[in-house]
Amino acid sequence: MAGYSVLANKYASQATFLTVYIREAHPMDGEWPDDESYTAQMHKHIAERIEMGKTLQESGLAGTLVVDSMEDLACTKYGALPEKLCLLTVHGRVAYMGDTGPFGYSVADLETALVSLCAGH
Repeated sequence: MAGYSVLANKYASQATFLTVYIREAHPMDGEWPDDESYTAQMHKHIAERIEMGKTLQESGLAGTLVVDSMEDLACTKYGALPEKLCLLTVHGRVAYMGDTGPFGYSVADLETALVSLCAGH
């Protein structure tokens, strides 16, 4: 997340950075819980998802944060579980879609695509 926030701050005058908070990938009450230091539960109501989104925003995430629906519409459309970086043009076309994280999560690749898009390539 730190690399994403650095990128968002660096290019804030050229792009709008939007994070869509989706369902938890490793909730403590889910199929693949994370270690015991992480205590997030599977969201049962939108209010719970919004509250966890606020916690993420308060942790220092740069840019704007919105919350996915309980039907996981954004997560499903972009294949984002557990995380994914995408770059959309001002017309809503996908200019870059990274691989699924955490292994396909590359802030460097996103920056390369962003620089290219801003240069008109």
